[in-house]
Amino acid sequence: MKVTNVHNVPEPLVTLAKAQYYSKGKAQYSVTELMSPPRVRRLQEIHDAQREEDVSNMLWSLLGSALHVVMERGVTPGYITEERLFTEVDSVTISGGIDLQEETPYGIIITDYKFTSAWAVMNEKVEWEQQLNIYKFLVERVKGKKVVGLRICALIRDFSRHDTREGYPASPIHMVDIPLWEDGRALQYLRDRIEAHSDSKVAKDFAEELPMCTPEERWMSETIYAVKRDGRKTAIRVFKDSTEAQQCADEETRKGKGKAYIEVRPAEPKRCTGDYCGVSRWCTQYQEEQSNAKATDI
Repeated sequence: MKVTNVHNVPEPLVTLAKAQYYSKGKAQYSVTELMSPPRVRRLQEIHDAQREEDVSNMLWSLLGSALHVVMERGVTPGYITEERLFTEVDSVTISGGIDLQEETPYGIIITDYKFTSAWAVMNEKVEWEQQLNIYKFLVERVKGKKVVGLRICALIRDFSRHDTREGYPASPIHMVDIPLWEDGRALQYLRDRIEAHSDSKVAKDFAEELPMCTPEERWMSETIYAVKRDGRKTAIRVFKDSTEAQQCADEETRKGKGKAYIEVRPAEPKRCTGDYCGVSRWCTQYQEEQSNAKATDI
């Protein structure tokens, strides 16, 4: 992948963006690679030479790399930082880099640092649960030590002290407890992911259509019905149910402040529309959807 510098930022930042701080060692898959959609991973491999990313869009990944460097210097008794563990599952070597392990009398507590948004903290992140429970599996299998706790240390990049919404984090560094999976669940999850990636590799090698991404992998949003009124910029209320939205619109109209109407905000695959995968332009699944949507609009 080529790193560009459209906004003429200092060249040392470009050098940092091009550097490879992350390594999965001799593993065939890292934990994050296994968790990624097989279609995305194969398209990234196929089009690696054609892909471009501007350094101005890589701020948070740069800060993430910087955090790992800093944490390696924070040697503290009773804590293990930046340890990469390896194991085999069905003859496939996988590895995972664990940010922090706290050694307690009862067992290990694993913590993973995330530069993230307040929205992510306020909503369920299934991938956090998956990732940390795989780390739990690695620690227990490789080190023979019981894991008694999993946590995300969320570093909230858009934190606001003035936001008083229910569930909004109280500080810009927020701890999130992650549920522990029962024995066997992580191993089955890993086997399923290895099979999915193996199938996509076979498809790629034989020039067949890659497996489609699921709605969850595409970060599919829900269709929203916003009740609005002319002259007002923001919605009066938003609903997931069209019937409830219509009832609200009728009630607002009866108040005599002007006719209320419903604005439909269709569901969208945010990973695709925002090109967070980096390969949406080459993805037939997404491009065919876009073509069909344009044909419908005509």
